[in-house]
Amino acid sequence: MPVVSFADVTDGIHGSPVWVEEGGVTYLSAKCVKDNYFVLTDAGQISREQDEQNPRTRARLSDVLLTTVGTIGNAAVVYEDILPANMDRHLGIIRIRRNAGVDPHYLAAFLNSEYGRLQTLREATGNVQLNLFIEKIKALLVPTGDHFNGVGQTVRQAYQKRRDSEDLYAQAQALLTAELGLDRLDLSEGLYSVRRASEAAQAGRIDAEFFRPKYYRLLAAIQQCPYQHEVLGQLIEPIRNGFDYREFIENGTPYIRVGDVHNGRIDLENAVQIPMTQPEVPKNIGLQVGDVLFTRKGTFGNAAVVREGQEQAIISSEIMLLRLCKGLDRQLLPDYLSLFLNSDFGYQQVERRVHGVAYYSISQPDLAEVQIIIPPFAIQEQMAEKVWLSLAAYQDAKRLLAEARAEVERMIEAA
Repeated sequence: MPVVSFADVTDGIHGSPVWVEEGGVTYLSAKCVKDNYFVLTDAGQISREQDEQNPRTRARLSDVLLTTVGTIGNAAVVYEDILPANMDRHLGIIRIRRNAGVDPHYLAAFLNSEYGRLQTLREATGNVQLNLFIEKIKALLVPTGDHFNGVGQTVRQAYQKRRDSEDLYAQAQALLTAELGLDRLDLSEGLYSVRRASEAAQAGRIDAEFFRPKYYRLLAAIQQCPYQHEVLGQLIEPIRNGFDYREFIENGTPYIRVGDVHNGRIDLENAVQIPMTQPEVPKNIGLQVGDVLFTRKGTFGNAAVVREGQEQAIISSEIMLLRLCKGLDRQLLPDYLSLFLNSDFGYQQVERRVHGVAYYSISQPDLAEVQIIIPPFAIQEQMAEKVWLSLAAYQDAKRLLAEARAEVERMIEAA
């Protein structure tokens, strides 16, 4: 059946977004929609007024969103956790009609399957940049029936596993926050701050941002914490930036960029690929299991640990490689270090030191000065265990989605 026979199809806002810093509505773009999940790291916010003026494009529960530029054909189902949200014109909105008998989760699995992607790529048009237009989405053929809808339950389970993964990582962060006393820290903004000229001279900074009162309260909390603390540069080998490369291919080596590091994970599945291998890179940035990757530019301050099977990837120049020194006087788990850097204790210190105009970034010397609190190893293990459970749930979600796609393809081929 063509999509138009059971769903209404439209796209997002065609006008320019009215951006706001806070208090707005999440604005989804094609970069936010992956293979049956969403990445909101780079999603901005539009004003609530613009959202209210565009009810047609407002995301609704169980909408199936489809990317129509860039990586065409990625589909995901809108769920409650990402709402409220609106979207730009580079996303197709498939809204299944009531009582149509088609499960949106099955539809997303089909669109992400081989037979869905063959159609979306075939129907895309354009020269410099391919586009998949609304009329073409309406004409996409989808096999339907109760036996196909059964796949939707597997996809739902995968979505739940992914939410479980996010919840477990949030639990790890909450455990760190409570254990280190961050839950009692006041990070509110003051109306003004008065500092001595000698402090500005010592810091080499004269911008007001660097001297915000919350940063001084944060540093005081670190000093008062009962656990030991040390600057990052004393715990790791010299920091290395990744390698800049701009020519991407379909089958090559995964190239990790800022958007691929989020929620304490490295997403290799959706990373672009480049036509060279690790030994061919003219920099010493070969990865090892246990390395911590840190985003230094743009969406700065995200950290994640390199896992087994990810060592062959190449990191971009926007990523910093942090490797713990061998023979440290005190034990430090990579997963704890990553979690700490992702917490307010880490992020606020990084935020204080970033610089730039269009894009903020942090330098190697500045990152090396970040203070790391080091609790007893047993406490680090408790936090890391939550991270490991989070990763296990995420892997379960990937497995279930792969099973759903394979089942869709099997049923089509058997028909």
